[in-house]
Amino acid sequence: MKNKKKLLFWGELPPTVYHGISISNERILSALSTGFTIYTVKDNGSFGGRLRALFSFFISILKLTYVSHRKFDIYYTNMPMSYLGLWKIYLSVVCVKLISSNTKVVSHLHRGDFLDFIQTPRNKSLFEKLSTRIDSVLSLSETAKSELVGSGLINTDKVDVLYNTISITLTKTAIIENMANDFSQSDFYCLCNYISTKRIHHLVEIANAIPLERVRFNGAAESDSYMQKLIALNKEAVCYFNGVINGEEKEVALGQSKALVLPSLNEGMPLVVLESLAQSTPVICYDVGYIRDYVGSDYPGLVKEFTDEALKEKIEWINTLPSEEYLALRKYSFDLFWNNFDVNKINSSALNMFGRLA
Repeated sequence: MKNKKKLLFWGELPPTVYHGISISNERILSALSTGFTIYTVKDNGSFGGRLRALFSFFISILKLTYVSHRKFDIYYTNMPMSYLGLWKIYLSVVCVKLISSNTKVVSHLHRGDFLDFIQTPRNKSLFEKLSTRIDSVLSLSETAKSELVGSGLINTDKVDVLYNTISITLTKTAIIENMANDFSQSDFYCLCNYISTKRIHHLVEIANAIPLERVRFNGAAESDSYMQKLIALNKEAVCYFNGVINGEEKEVALGQSKALVLPSLNEGMPLVVLESLAQSTPVICYDVGYIRDYVGSDYPGLVKEFTDEALKEKIEWINTLPSEEYLALRKYSFDLFWNNFDVNKINSSALNMFGRLA
């Protein structure tokens, strides 16, 4: 039997870190494990204060340097859009290549704010420096690839498109059976961590102003003070704030909702959009990042104007849809995911991309 190629990964992974990027990391590594022997070094530098983060990074660099003596075929990591985060990646690449010069480097860009990031001269310079040391950048969509290549900071032959997807616990048959139910009178749903930059407070204000009958929330809290702010804004008591939800419980919650509502203006391609579409639940969100590359520019739930009033109008629109039109929208949402982003199809693409590079 032919020996598997070896891949070294450094980054955030569940259950230590649980967000869209870490979930994608876990899924991609699982897909690659059929063709590669995987070694992981977890990045825990996002926990605690600055000193603890620096200490965690130092430990990670030591581990990477040590395991690099095994001469990996590929070093795979993410590409954060922060100056310090990108420096960490750059230093990790230098250390790995110093020990194993033939190792190919793959960096995955999950964010949708690349063009904003390189507006700062020091960010632009650092990205250009990093791009000379990596062999492939994985982007979320064709638009993301165009932005990278169009910047003039990286050659087109170094950029590939690997679409996001998600793993589903429920069977496709069960979802189809559920889709036949009329959830037009169900609750609206927001599945997002309680973070001020995600503008959860704006959705709470909108829900109370309409007022909606009920909006359910699930996520992790940024701080007690922010949660108290949300509670204070919930004057009509229409919003119900709950904690983290995962697995089949999350899929059921999405599948039984009228629509998923995301009030954030800072997104690349949030996995929760795909999670909702997979369950046939319509999505209401702003036309930001690369979301339109996934749902199409004409998706009915896209909010083109970046205002609270525009988001409010879209919520009111779907809230008054006749049952027949609403069920058609659920079918449209379901087909959008399963025809384009089936996990087996995307995982196969990932394995082919890494296989060609190795």
